[in-house]
Amino acid sequence: MYVEGTTSSSSGSGSPPLLEVLWRRRWTLLLTVFACVLAAGLYLVLGTKIYSATASVMIQQNGPKAFSESQGFAPMSETFMQTQADVFRSTAVLSRALEAVNYRTLKTFAKVSGDPIAWLRKGSSFKVEVPRKSDTVTIAMESPYPDEAADFVNAVVEAYVAEQSQQRRTTGAEMVRVLRKEKDDYIQERAGVVDLMLKAKRENGVVSFREDKNNTALERMTSLSASHTAAEIAAMELRAQEGTIKAAMATPATIAAFVTAQQSKGRDSGDREYEELKRQYIQTSLALSTSLPMVGANHPRYLVLQAAQISLQKRIVEKEREIATAQLADVTALRTVAEAKERGLAESLKASEQRALDLTPAAAVYAKLEADADRLQKKSEFLDGRIGELSVNNKTGLLNVQLLEPARAGETPVKPNRLLVLGIGLMLGGVLGIGLAMLRDVHDCRVRRPEEIMSLLGTPVLAMIPRISARLSPVTRGQIVRFDARSAVAEAYRTMRTALHLGTAGKAKTILIASPTEGDGKSITASNLAIAFAHAGERTLIIDCDLREPVQHLIFENDGRVGLSSVMAGEARLQDAIRNTHVTGLHVLPCGPVPVNPSEMLTSKRFAQLMQALGATFDRIIIDSPPLMSFTDAQLLAAAADVTLLVLRMNQSMRQVGQMAMEALSKVGANVLGTVANDVATVKVSRKYGGAWQYAASGGRYLGAVNNVDRPAVASMGKAKGEVLTISEPEWSTDAR
Repeated sequence: MYVEGTTSSSSGSGSPPLLEVLWRRRWTLLLTVFACVLAAGLYLVLGTKIYSATASVMIQQNGPKAFSESQGFAPMSETFMQTQADVFRSTAVLSRALEAVNYRTLKTFAKVSGDPIAWLRKGSSFKVEVPRKSDTVTIAMESPYPDEAADFVNAVVEAYVAEQSQQRRTTGAEMVRVLRKEKDDYIQERAGVVDLMLKAKRENGVVSFREDKNNTALERMTSLSASHTAAEIAAMELRAQEGTIKAAMATPATIAAFVTAQQSKGRDSGDREYEELKRQYIQTSLALSTSLPMVGANHPRYLVLQAAQISLQKRIVEKEREIATAQLADVTALRTVAEAKERGLAESLKASEQRALDLTPAAAVYAKLEADADRLQKKSEFLDGRIGELSVNNKTGLLNVQLLEPARAGETPVKPNRLLVLGIGLMLGGVLGIGLAMLRDVHDCRVRRPEEIMSLLGTPVLAMIPRISARLSPVTRGQIVRFDARSAVAEAYRTMRTALHLGTAGKAKTILIASPTEGDGKSITASNLAIAFAHAGERTLIIDCDLREPVQHLIFENDGRVGLSSVMAGEARLQDAIRNTHVTGLHVLPCGPVPVNPSEMLTSKRFAQLMQALGATFDRIIIDSPPLMSFTDAQLLAAAADVTLLVLRMNQSMRQVGQMAMEALSKVGANVLGTVANDVATVKVSRKYGGAWQYAASGGRYLGAVNNVDRPAVASMGKAKGEVLTISEPEWSTDAR
């Protein structure tokens, strides 16, 4: 017979595979998963619903020029958009927004203790993000109160626009003030020159010789006057820039705004360290916002990231001051050079004017006055143009801020995320369920696999009996070899019969079927093994020596009122107590009335004489016994039997109890031939090789199912079925007890 292997790929006494453990503990796994998913569902139902309000703002640079024609619109730096995101998170913007919504009356901030700005920056409720390769900034607020979240986000956007406008006005107003003062001085100076021109014309009647191309002194004076005017304008611009930078360096916030403006106008000379600090600050901020919901605000990793963010912020502030200071130093140096150039040209112009006066005093004086008037007029016109540009910049600004999507109150909660929570519950349930299943299996002392028996008890496994359906009746299960001869269970019992016949126990007549505890299946094993021997042509008797709870008369549907106890008490003849069965060659000696003193009865000489008489009549005697660990009867029977088979039920028999049963059998000198692994759930019998069955008839009697492997054994026995049973009654001695 070919028997397929079990699902276990291991051999010996190794640990069972994970799938086998999980299948065995499937209810533990399923209940754990169900509990975790149920907890996740309760969290979704009872947990606080969090809503999100999101606004999208587009920020672009405008192209108006601020100082000179050579300075125009420049591309944004790599960190420009992130810098604007930092402005959204700045104290000035958040303070404006909080005051605008009157945060003290909002439920969102009701439980916030301390500075609400610090709470917004540290927590994950308020987020300002910059999508990759985009000119937009996304502002989001999460809160259990959707209307409050939408109002606060819109207030943040309005506060950002207001803060940008204020910074523009503050910076531009300072430059306009300086330029207006310069213009007023030039207007007054030109008015004085015009008065002198009128006076000279009244006194001398001089006509300007501006068109005289042969007067080289006058031409030189005119050229120097133009150069002097340009130098004065350049010095004036640099003084205005210097004043603006000094005003911007008043506070850290104005310094940051100035550096941002310089970057947006392409004035930043490319400070790589500053760019790297900004990148590190961005990465740290992202890591901080990601870590908070996962590890919490008190986790060491979060605290380290928070400290790194604070350190980077301080270094950025210091670097911005350094950039502003360096810019101020550059402008101051340029202004000093420009003023020196202006003074040099002024001295040259004065000398040229003196030479012109010496040549033609009256005309030269008038020409000088005309040149001065023109120079002052050009300066005044230049200042008007620059003041106009600054006024336009103050109105339009260097940044174009457009609200693409205002924040609206969310209708669907974003937290808790249903799929995420259920997924976590399912995953956590699976992990915990596997852990609990493995833990229970490690602490489970039951015998799980036939492979464990050899290492546990040191005896071979003669047969692995597959699980018999519990829906079958006790009669059917006890005679499965008869009723379902082609089943895997019947084949397993025939395998056990073959092992007993061809092995060292081939000549053993009395075979005791024992088990450590009740419910291991020894009675069903005894009845089916007896049927298998009978099918093989051996005259077989099964004795129900379980004098506590006998069942063999129920299995074979015999009258149990007369049996072994009746014979031992002298109330019935042995031949009358033995019952025929529906299986040819198989007889049953039931227990009979349950005796008061079963142990004493089994140790009496009368029982020994009875067994001797039965041994002379039958080829095999199968003895069913009570549990080893409950009563001493089984040990007494094991000492008298030729061989003993120990039945262990998989997933029920305890390891320690099995060892104790083996020790008990060893103490009485029992010949334990091997063990029977009962109720094995994973054995599969191949129909291809296990299905060669033969049926025959002899005198109208059922011959049984004969396996091909057992044909030689059957042929060698030479026993005729249907032989008339004759038993010589034993001669009871008077002192037999």
